[in-house]
Amino acid sequence: MQLLKQTRQYQSELAGYCRTGILQQIPGIHTGNVVQYRKLVMNVVDDILQNAYPLTYDLLTGAEWDALVAKFFAGHSCKSPQVWYMPKELIGYMVDTDHALLKQYPMLLNLLQFEWLETEMFMMQDIPVPLTRNGDLLFSKLVLNPEHRLMVLEYPVHRKKPSDIRPEDQQAYYLAAHRDEEGQVVFTELSPALLRAVEHLQERAISIQELYQLIEQDFGIQLTETDHLAIIQFIQQAYAEELIKGFAPVT
Repeated sequence: MQLLKQTRQYQSELAGYCRTGILQQIPGIHTGNVVQYRKLVMNVVDDILQNAYPLTYDLLTGAEWDALVAKFFAGHSCKSPQVWYMPKELIGYMVDTDHALLKQYPMLLNLLQFEWLETEMFMMQDIPVPLTRNGDLLFSKLVLNPEHRLMVLEYPVHRKKPSDIRPEDQQAYYLAAHRDEEGQVVFTELSPALLRAVEHLQERAISIQELYQLIEQDFGIQLTETDHLAIIQFIQQAYAEELIKGFAPVT
């Protein structure tokens, strides 16, 4: 039992060295070899984060990125045992520590959230939903793709290169992200009215006619024929891109 306890202690100290670069006296450790081991571990962590956040990696300078990765790995205890989930914890780490880069790059938090959402959508489990492909977009009850997320952004990181974003770009941007049949993640920008339409479809399958009425109630307005056509065009695009998955089965 004592041997097992010592082994765990040595493993913990080795892990601590890989994270911080501070080497404790561990019996049997060859200093030259353990340095290479730490480099290998750090390279793996760096590669995972770069793959998760390629736009962020391009935005930051090399020194800024290296310092961020080093401090995150040294100072943050990851909660999830799944390696692919580790990059999400970078966002929490930066928020919790009020990281200076978030002030230097005001759009950075949105950029990280936007990039992570694509990974999260790609990796999410399949969600079956009862539906039929036989229906009419104008009259049948529409079934929303359950493999979707809604997001509100302050900066247009989905539209513009991060380095081109300016303070005057700050406003509310509404996005829907969904996964299609081929596993690709598709982003759709929404107006406030179309956001409400998607939110209503989240609750239950409804027809376009019902959507008209609900949106009118939400905003206290009377939709015009032009408004109707805009909603129809959105539904047609959403169906073509699989944000609308199909139609409610007739019982």
